[in-house]
Amino acid sequence: MAKVSEAFTGKLLEALNRFDLNIKAVTSSGERGERRSKRRGQSVEYADHREYTYGDDLRRLDWHAYARLEQMLIRLYAAEEALPLEIIIDLSASMDFGEPTKYVQAARIGCCLTQIALLKGTPTRWRIASAKPLEPVVLRGRGELPKILGVLDELVPEGTGVLADALKRSALAGPRRKALVVLTDGYDRDAIRPTLRALRAAGTEVNLVLVLAPEETDPQERGEFTYIDSETGKESVLSLDGRALKTYMGMLTGYRAEWTDFCRSSGIAMLELSSGTPIDAGLFKQLADGGLIA
Repeated sequence: MAKVSEAFTGKLLEALNRFDLNIKAVTSSGERGERRSKRRGQSVEYADHREYTYGDDLRRLDWHAYARLEQMLIRLYAAEEALPLEIIIDLSASMDFGEPTKYVQAARIGCCLTQIALLKGTPTRWRIASAKPLEPVVLRGRGELPKILGVLDELVPEGTGVLADALKRSALAGPRRKALVVLTDGYDRDAIRPTLRALRAAGTEVNLVLVLAPEETDPQERGEFTYIDSETGKESVLSLDGRALKTYMGMLTGYRAEWTDFCRSSGIAMLELSSGTPIDAGLFKQLADGGLIA
Protein backbone atom coordinates (compact mmCIF):
# COMPACT_ATOMS: atom_id res chain seq x y z
CA MET A 1 0.00 0.00 0.00
CA ALA A 2 1.18 3.50 -0.79
CA LYS A 3 2.48 5.48 2.16
CA VAL A 4 1.05 8.88 3.05
CA SER A 5 4.54 10.37 3.38
CA GLU A 6 5.65 9.34 -0.14
CA ALA A 7 3.95 12.40 -1.65
CA PHE A 8 5.76 14.90 0.58
CA THR A 9 8.86 15.57 -1.47
CA GLY A 10 10.90 18.74 -1.24
CA LYS A 11 9.07 20.02 -4.32
CA LEU A 12 5.65 19.61 -2.70
CA LEU A 13 6.77 21.18 0.59
CA GLU A 14 8.16 24.14 -1.34
CA ALA A 15 4.88 24.52 -3.24
CA LEU A 16 2.88 24.59 0.02
CA ASN A 17 4.86 27.66 1.10
CA ARG A 18 2.86 29.70 -1.41
CA PHE A 19 -0.54 29.15 0.21
CA ASP A 20 -2.49 30.40 3.20
CA LEU A 21 -5.20 28.58 5.10
CA ASN A 22 -8.45 30.22 4.04
CA ILE A 23 -11.18 28.43 5.94
CA LYS A 24 -14.18 30.74 6.27
CA ALA A 25 -17.53 30.47 7.95
CA VAL A 26 -20.54 29.36 5.91
CA THR A 27 -23.72 31.38 6.11
CA SER A 28 -27.18 29.87 6.50
CA SER A 29 -27.60 30.11 2.74
CA GLY A 30 -24.66 27.78 2.23
CA GLU A 31 -22.42 30.54 0.87
CA ARG A 32 -19.01 31.21 2.36
CA GLY A 33 -18.89 34.44 4.33
CA GLU A 34 -16.15 36.25 6.17
CA ARG A 35 -14.64 34.33 9.04
CA ARG A 36 -16.07 35.58 12.30
CA SER A 37 -13.29 37.11 14.35
CA LYS A 38 -12.41 39.83 16.80
CA ARG A 39 -11.41 42.18 14.00
CA ARG A 40 -11.54 45.89 14.78
CA GLY A 41 -9.96 47.38 11.70
CA GLN A 42 -6.30 48.07 12.38
CA SER A 43 -6.73 47.97 16.15
CA VAL A 44 -3.71 46.97 18.19
CA GLU A 45 -5.78 45.96 21.21
CA TYR A 46 -4.38 42.87 22.92
CA ALA A 47 -6.51 39.76 22.30
CA ASP A 48 -4.63 36.58 23.21
CA HIS A 49 -1.36 34.62 23.29
CA ARG A 50 -0.08 31.57 21.49
CA GLU A 51 3.09 29.57 21.97
CA TYR A 52 6.22 30.70 20.15
CA THR A 53 7.19 28.62 17.12
CA TYR A 54 10.41 28.75 15.15
CA GLY A 55 10.40 31.62 12.67
CA ASP A 56 8.10 33.94 14.66
CA ASP A 57 9.06 37.61 14.97
CA LEU A 58 10.96 37.87 18.26
CA ARG A 59 9.76 41.45 18.65
CA ARG A 60 6.30 40.08 19.43
CA LEU A 61 7.45 37.95 22.36
CA ASP A 62 5.69 38.80 25.61
CA TRP A 63 8.67 39.15 27.95
CA HIS A 64 6.44 39.88 30.94
CA ALA A 65 4.69 36.52 30.43
CA TYR A 66 8.08 34.86 30.05
CA ALA A 67 9.27 36.35 33.34
CA ARG A 68 6.13 35.12 35.16
CA LEU A 69 5.57 31.75 33.48
CA GLU A 70 8.94 30.92 31.89
CA GLN A 71 7.07 30.31 28.63
CA MET A 72 7.80 31.92 25.29
CA LEU A 73 4.48 33.38 24.15
CA ILE A 74 3.66 35.51 21.12
CA ARG A 75 1.26 38.43 21.57
CA LEU A 76 -1.84 38.40 19.35
CA TYR A 77 -3.93 41.47 18.76
CA ALA A 78 -7.59 42.07 18.05
CA ALA A 79 -7.03 42.54 14.32
CA GLU A 80 -5.50 39.07 14.07
CA GLU A 81 -7.18 35.68 13.89
CA ALA A 82 -5.79 32.73 15.82
CA LEU A 83 -8.32 30.05 14.92
CA PRO A 84 -6.82 26.62 15.66
CA LEU A 85 -7.15 23.86 13.05
CA GLU A 86 -8.44 20.40 13.90
CA ILE A 87 -8.48 17.50 11.45
CA ILE A 88 -10.46 14.30 11.92
CA ILE A 89 -9.80 11.41 9.53
CA ASP A 90 -12.04 8.40 9.04
CA LEU A 91 -10.16 5.10 9.49
CA SER A 92 -13.06 2.72 8.82
CA ALA A 93 -12.59 -0.19 6.41
CA SER A 94 -14.51 1.52 3.60
CA MET A 95 -11.64 4.03 3.31
CA ASP A 96 -9.29 1.19 2.25
CA PHE A 97 -10.37 1.32 -1.39
CA GLY A 98 -8.90 2.74 -4.59
CA GLU A 99 -5.30 3.34 -5.65
CA PRO A 100 -4.12 5.23 -3.77
CA THR A 101 -6.76 4.38 -1.20
CA LYS A 102 -9.29 6.93 -0.03
CA TYR A 103 -7.54 6.87 3.33
CA VAL A 104 -4.11 7.68 1.88
CA GLN A 105 -5.52 10.48 -0.28
CA ALA A 106 -7.52 11.92 2.62
CA ALA A 107 -4.45 11.82 4.87
CA ARG A 108 -2.34 13.57 2.24
CA ILE A 109 -4.94 16.30 1.83
CA GLY A 110 -5.04 16.76 5.60
CA CYS A 111 -1.24 16.94 5.75
CA CYS A 112 -1.16 19.62 3.04
CA LEU A 113 -3.57 21.73 5.09
CA THR A 114 -1.51 20.99 8.21
CA GLN A 115 1.75 22.14 6.65
CA ILE A 116 0.15 25.36 5.42
CA ALA A 117 -1.28 25.99 8.88
CA LEU A 118 2.00 25.27 10.69
CA LEU A 119 3.96 27.56 8.39
CA LYS A 120 1.64 30.39 9.44
CA GLY A 121 1.90 29.59 13.15
CA THR A 122 -1.54 27.96 13.41
CA PRO A 123 -1.60 25.05 15.89
CA THR A 124 -3.13 21.86 14.48
CA ARG A 125 -4.69 18.84 16.18
CA TRP A 126 -5.32 15.49 14.48
CA ARG A 127 -7.93 12.98 15.66
CA ILE A 128 -7.94 9.46 14.21
CA ALA A 129 -11.44 7.94 14.03
CA SER A 130 -10.41 4.31 14.57
CA ALA A 131 -11.93 1.36 16.42
CA LYS A 132 -8.84 1.36 18.64
CA PRO A 133 -8.84 4.67 20.55
CA LEU A 134 -5.78 6.80 19.76
CA GLU A 135 -4.62 9.95 21.50
CA PRO A 136 -4.91 13.16 19.45
CA VAL A 137 -1.70 14.35 17.81
CA VAL A 138 -0.97 18.03 18.49
CA LEU A 139 1.39 19.94 16.19
CA ARG A 140 2.66 23.45 16.90
CA GLY A 141 5.98 24.09 15.19
CA ARG A 142 6.91 24.71 11.57
CA GLY A 143 8.92 21.50 11.38
CA GLU A 144 6.43 19.13 13.01
CA LEU A 145 4.73 17.69 9.90
CA PRO A 146 6.87 14.49 10.03
CA LYS A 147 5.34 13.79 13.45
CA ILE A 148 1.87 13.17 11.98
CA LEU A 149 3.24 11.60 8.77
CA GLY A 150 4.91 8.91 10.87
CA VAL A 151 1.63 8.14 12.63
CA LEU A 152 -0.45 8.07 9.44
CA ASP A 153 2.00 5.78 7.62
CA GLU A 154 1.48 3.09 10.26
CA LEU A 155 -2.33 3.09 10.19
CA VAL A 156 -4.53 0.71 8.19
CA PRO A 157 -8.26 1.34 7.74
CA GLU A 158 -10.32 -1.42 9.34
CA GLY A 159 -13.54 -2.14 11.17
CA THR A 160 -16.84 -0.31 11.22
CA GLY A 161 -17.16 3.44 11.31
CA VAL A 162 -16.53 5.23 14.60
CA LEU A 163 -16.33 8.71 13.12
CA ALA A 164 -19.33 9.80 15.18
CA ASP A 165 -17.41 9.04 18.39
CA ALA A 166 -14.40 11.08 17.24
CA LEU A 167 -16.69 14.01 16.41
CA LYS A 168 -18.26 13.82 19.86
CA ARG A 169 -14.82 13.88 21.48
CA SER A 170 -13.99 16.94 19.42
CA ALA A 171 -17.19 18.63 20.57
CA LEU A 172 -16.40 17.95 24.24
CA ALA A 173 -12.68 18.86 24.19
CA GLY A 174 -10.73 21.93 23.23
CA PRO A 175 -12.02 25.30 22.03
CA ARG A 176 -15.42 25.53 20.39
CA ARG A 177 -14.14 28.24 18.05
CA LYS A 178 -11.91 26.29 15.74
CA ALA A 179 -11.70 25.27 12.11
CA LEU A 180 -12.61 21.60 11.83
CA VAL A 181 -11.85 19.57 8.69
CA VAL A 182 -13.48 16.13 8.53
CA LEU A 183 -11.96 13.74 5.97
CA THR A 184 -14.23 10.80 5.11
CA ASP A 185 -16.15 9.06 2.35
CA GLY A 186 -19.31 10.00 4.24
CA TYR A 187 -20.83 6.51 4.25
CA ASP A 188 -21.59 6.72 7.97
CA ARG A 189 -23.87 9.67 7.28
CA ASP A 190 -26.80 8.90 9.59
CA ALA A 191 -24.46 8.49 12.58
CA ILE A 192 -22.35 11.61 12.04
CA ARG A 193 -24.85 14.22 10.88
CA PRO A 194 -26.30 15.12 14.32
CA THR A 195 -22.85 15.81 15.77
CA LEU A 196 -21.70 17.74 12.71
CA ARG A 197 -24.74 19.98 13.06
CA ALA A 198 -24.19 20.36 16.82
CA LEU A 199 -20.53 21.32 16.31
CA ARG A 200 -21.49 23.99 13.80
CA ALA A 201 -24.22 25.36 16.06
CA ALA A 202 -21.69 25.63 18.91
CA GLY A 203 -19.42 27.90 16.86
CA THR A 204 -17.04 25.44 15.19
CA GLU A 205 -16.37 26.14 11.51
CA VAL A 206 -17.01 22.70 10.04
CA ASN A 207 -15.57 21.69 6.66
CA LEU A 208 -16.57 18.28 5.33
CA VAL A 209 -14.23 16.83 2.70
CA LEU A 210 -15.70 13.77 0.98
CA VAL A 211 -13.04 11.58 -0.63
CA LEU A 212 -14.37 9.06 -3.16
CA ALA A 213 -12.51 6.67 -5.45
CA PRO A 214 -12.86 6.92 -9.27
CA GLU A 215 -14.21 3.34 -9.22
CA GLU A 216 -17.09 4.63 -7.10
CA THR A 217 -17.90 7.77 -9.07
CA ASP A 218 -17.32 6.39 -12.59
CA PRO A 219 -17.40 2.58 -12.55
CA GLN A 220 -16.10 0.98 -15.74
CA GLU A 221 -16.39 -2.71 -14.84
CA ARG A 222 -18.95 -4.97 -16.56
CA GLY A 223 -19.99 -8.53 -15.72
CA GLU A 224 -20.93 -10.56 -12.65
CA PHE A 225 -18.99 -9.96 -9.43
CA THR A 226 -19.02 -11.07 -5.81
CA TYR A 227 -18.70 -8.04 -3.52
CA ILE A 228 -17.60 -8.22 0.09
CA ASP A 229 -18.63 -5.43 2.45
CA SER A 230 -15.31 -4.23 3.90
CA GLU A 231 -16.88 -3.37 7.25
CA THR A 232 -19.29 -6.26 7.81
CA GLY A 233 -17.73 -9.04 5.69
CA LYS A 234 -21.10 -9.76 4.06
CA GLU A 235 -20.90 -11.13 0.50
CA SER A 236 -23.22 -10.11 -2.33
CA VAL A 237 -23.38 -11.24 -5.97
CA LEU A 238 -24.13 -8.46 -8.43
CA SER A 239 -24.35 -8.33 -12.21
CA LEU A 240 -23.03 -5.02 -13.52
CA ASP A 241 -24.95 -4.37 -16.71
CA GLY A 242 -26.41 -1.20 -18.18
CA ARG A 243 -29.51 -1.27 -15.99
CA ALA A 244 -27.56 -1.92 -12.77
CA LEU A 245 -25.10 0.86 -13.54
CA LYS A 246 -27.92 3.29 -14.26
CA THR A 247 -29.49 2.42 -10.91
CA TYR A 248 -26.14 2.83 -9.17
CA MET A 249 -25.47 6.23 -10.74
CA GLY A 250 -28.92 7.35 -9.64
CA MET A 251 -28.10 6.31 -6.09
CA LEU A 252 -24.78 8.18 -6.27
CA THR A 253 -26.55 11.33 -7.46
CA GLY A 254 -28.98 11.02 -4.55
CA TYR A 255 -26.11 10.46 -2.12
CA ARG A 256 -24.36 13.63 -3.24
CA ALA A 257 -27.60 15.62 -3.15
CA GLU A 258 -28.36 14.47 0.41
CA TRP A 259 -24.95 15.61 1.64
CA THR A 260 -25.19 18.90 -0.26
CA ASP A 261 -28.64 19.69 1.17
CA PHE A 262 -27.59 18.73 4.70
CA CYS A 263 -24.45 20.88 4.63
CA ARG A 264 -26.23 23.86 3.11
CA SER A 265 -28.98 23.77 5.73
CA SER A 266 -26.47 23.30 8.57
CA GLY A 267 -24.00 26.00 7.56
CA ILE A 268 -21.27 23.45 6.82
CA ALA A 269 -18.83 23.74 3.93
CA MET A 270 -18.55 20.63 1.74
CA LEU A 271 -16.01 19.65 -0.88
CA GLU A 272 -15.81 16.37 -2.82
CA LEU A 273 -12.39 15.20 -3.99
CA SER A 274 -11.21 12.11 -5.88
CA SER A 275 -8.70 9.69 -4.41
CA GLY A 276 -7.17 9.50 -7.88
CA THR A 277 -6.22 13.19 -8.08
CA PRO A 278 -2.43 13.75 -7.93
CA ILE A 279 -1.16 15.98 -5.12
CA ASP A 280 -0.22 18.86 -7.41
CA ALA A 281 -1.47 22.15 -8.81
CA GLY A 282 -4.77 20.59 -9.90
CA LEU A 283 -5.59 19.54 -6.35
CA PHE A 284 -4.50 22.91 -4.96
CA LYS A 285 -6.93 24.61 -7.34
CA GLN A 286 -9.77 22.40 -6.07
CA LEU A 287 -8.86 23.20 -2.46
CA ALA A 288 -8.78 26.92 -3.33
CA ASP A 289 -12.11 26.76 -5.19
CA GLY A 290 -13.54 24.96 -2.14
CA GLY A 291 -12.39 27.79 0.12
CA LEU A 292 -9.82 25.83 2.13
CA ILE A 293 -6.67 27.54 0.90
CA ALA A 294 -5.76 30.79 -0.85
